[in-house]
Amino acid sequence: MDGKTSFRKAWEVLFPYLLYYLAYNAALLIVSFLVQLTMQKGNEAYTDFVTAHIATITGAAGGLCMIAGILPLLSMLKRELQIQAQDGAAQGARVESAERLPAIVILAVSVSLGLNALFTLTGFAERSQTYQEVADHQYGVAFGVGLVLYGLISPFTEEVLFRGVIYNRLRRLFGPLVGIVSSGVLFGAFHGNLVQGVYGTVMGIFIAYLYERSRKFYIPVLFHAVANLAVYTTAHVPAVQETLFTPAGCAILLTAAAGAVCLERRR
Repeated sequence: MDGKTSFRKAWEVLFPYLLYYLAYNAALLIVSFLVQLTMQKGNEAYTDFVTAHIATITGAAGGLCMIAGILPLLSMLKRELQIQAQDGAAQGARVESAERLPAIVILAVSVSLGLNALFTLTGFAERSQTYQEVADHQYGVAFGVGLVLYGLISPFTEEVLFRGVIYNRLRRLFGPLVGIVSSGVLFGAFHGNLVQGVYGTVMGIFIAYLYERSRKFYIPVLFHAVANLAVYTTAHVPAVQETLFTPAGCAILLTAAAGAVCLERRR
């Protein structure tokens, strides 16, 4: 026994999220104030430009705030990765990460698109007004900004918080199984609506599982980035969505995901 009470363990797990939340919102207040200030002092053309590109500006500002949010967590991440490395040395080598990259990429693409296809076919996504508003905002940013935001900033910052710090603490305090499931649930709840909550929970469990198998931090970052980009880019190509978001397309995607999981487990 490590002598820690349940409350202290819970606080140790949740404190990084609270710290991120405070840093993110503090940065958001500052950025919002600066945007409002420049709009008040700017001319009409500037105001019209900001209004016309509000989704992109809001998305870019959100990305900057996410970076600000993880800055206080970087020292925690460093410590958790050091502990992880020590544990890994004691337990012996795992499968080389490079050998599992193809399966991880296939899994990220097939799971993310398969779940989106399933949610679309069942009408689950359309029944959530909150999700529709979030989706309109996410896909409303300029395409290039979206690639950076969803393919780089979001995967890295969220993985620092949820896998790099929170999962590693859950694993150390409660064991791998509890860590995988709990970090997935927390990741789903973080998204703030039912559709993304279910999606985030499933994806979070997959990501934590792969992290546990590899014990390499870049693996969850890669998985997250590939999944985000798969969903984001296909949303801008209606012909691809019309092909994939069908019963046959959904079945193929989920079958491919199951095959990738089997391949990963065989390794």
